[in-house]
Amino acid sequence: MLGVLSESASTTHCRLRVFLSTIGSAGDVNPFVAIGSELKRRGHQVTLVTSAYFEPLARGAGLDFVGLGNPGDYRATVDDPDLWDPKGGFRVFARRVVIPAMRPLYDILSENLSSNSILVAQGQTFGAHLAHEKHGVPFVTVHLQPAAFRTIHDAPLMPGWIPPLLRPAVYALFDYLVLDRELAGDVNAFRSQLGLPKVRSIFGSWAHSPQKSIGLFPDWFAPPQPDWPTQAELAGFVFLDEAPRPVDPALFAFLAEGEAPIVFTPGTAMRHADLFFKASIQASIELGRRALLLTQYPEQVPSPLPDGVAAFAYVPFAAVLPHSAALVHHGGIGTVAQALAAGIPQLVRPMTFDQPDNAARVQRLGVGLSIRPDHYMPHTVVKMLHALLHSQDVLTKCRYYSALIHPDTGLAAACNAIEAVGGLPRLPDGSQEASREPRSRA
Repeated sequence: MLGVLSESASTTHCRLRVFLSTIGSAGDVNPFVAIGSELKRRGHQVTLVTSAYFEPLARGAGLDFVGLGNPGDYRATVDDPDLWDPKGGFRVFARRVVIPAMRPLYDILSENLSSNSILVAQGQTFGAHLAHEKHGVPFVTVHLQPAAFRTIHDAPLMPGWIPPLLRPAVYALFDYLVLDRELAGDVNAFRSQLGLPKVRSIFGSWAHSPQKSIGLFPDWFAPPQPDWPTQAELAGFVFLDEAPRPVDPALFAFLAEGEAPIVFTPGTAMRHADLFFKASIQASIELGRRALLLTQYPEQVPSPLPDGVAAFAYVPFAAVLPHSAALVHHGGIGTVAQALAAGIPQLVRPMTFDQPDNAARVQRLGVGLSIRPDHYMPHTVVKMLHALLHSQDVLTKCRYYSALIHPDTGLAAACNAIEAVGGLPRLPDGSQEASREPRSRA
């Protein structure tokens, strides 16, 4: 859906007119809603451009909104089982999400830019990159996960037997065979229409704004590398401070009934997790532990559930994880961050995209373990969870890293960096102007 914002949305008294754009699941959208809410609190006019599916979330946060496509497009994409295939998932994402969003996003931004505009976008929202190049508007890329920053040095998924000298060739081959093969043709065809030169290595270099590229994770999770873009800056994890939402009272009753449960979730967008839940239930029974199953698609959960096992569609992580024993999940960066903040062990079952890299970093920190999807069998899950739950070293490290996370700090640092690119004086990270209202918390 294309849309020119109403006159009321293009107020001239705002300090900056910020256009936020992202594509993906709730894990991709939530940090942008958090950033948008804070920027609005600071007096800026903020518009979120993303899948129309997330309009209620954006409107509920008080942000202006322009939708891409329709809610059915999002549902059809997450319904595609090939999206989660380690080999073919990227092609599905490229064909069904990245490329279809490029031209509509470019048109929306081009039609609404003004002299005080700034673009803030996820790396794969290519329409924002093009609008920046064509119109010269200030531009910040925001990357949620370390995998967005290529390096020949600290790359957990790069086989150790490949020397650093040969790693650029590995990335170039991957671009040629996978990434650029799926994206470069469409991107460069549109660039040609706009009078822009061709680009290569779409995710290797072009995915970063030449002005500022923000990583929403701390340096202890992924230390900056010497070959990262010089304009890269790490802000820290950003959490969405949502307004209160109804939570099933049965959840709090379940938490109060016994010992802290193990939480199992395949991610908000995953609706092909029948075997995951079946194995998780069996593992919890063998461990003699209570289990909490989280999914927006209850048809995946067996019925009836055994005693000590409960399933819910919506649970605010910040409310439930501090009262849980461990979290078993897919490796989305937002979920990783929530478990780190709660100080509980993690068993990560990564599928595709950035998830394997996130899982490797969790394991390297000593706060969890990673398990391949095809190895996710009850006896293996029992063994790994038993090791995590009974390791004093793991629990000590969980508490250590939890103490390092201050939710407001990452948000303030990200917004300060955005304001600086927009030409406003930069505040010390974590500080707030005295004239600003205190930030309320849900």
